[in-house]
Amino acid sequence: MRPYETMLLIDGRLPDAGIDAAVDRFSALVSENGGSVTNVDRWGRRRLAYEIDDMQEGYYVVFTYELGPTGQTPIEAALPFVEGLVRHKTVRPEVRTRGAS
Repeated sequence: MRPYETMLLIDGRLPDAGIDAAVDRFSALVSENGGSVTNVDRWGRRRLAYEIDDMQEGYYVVFTYELGPTGQTPIEAALPFVEGLVRHKTVRPEVRTRGAS
């Protein structure tokens, strides 16, 4: 299993139920592809640096999860179909080990 972090930018004009549905859908995508979500960090509504489709505010959520090496591709393919999702970014954080330099 590999560690991943994904930040979702959800349309801030959605009601709380719509935001929760998008968060639940992403969690379900990870589970459906054999992964497990270890942390969900809800940053909340924040003002955007620039407008995106007349949207001035977005809701940010950061997921930390573990997933097999082939599981990320189906998730990335399904993200454009998540209702209310505006942008997303996925990274693989470095696993730091202590050792002699």
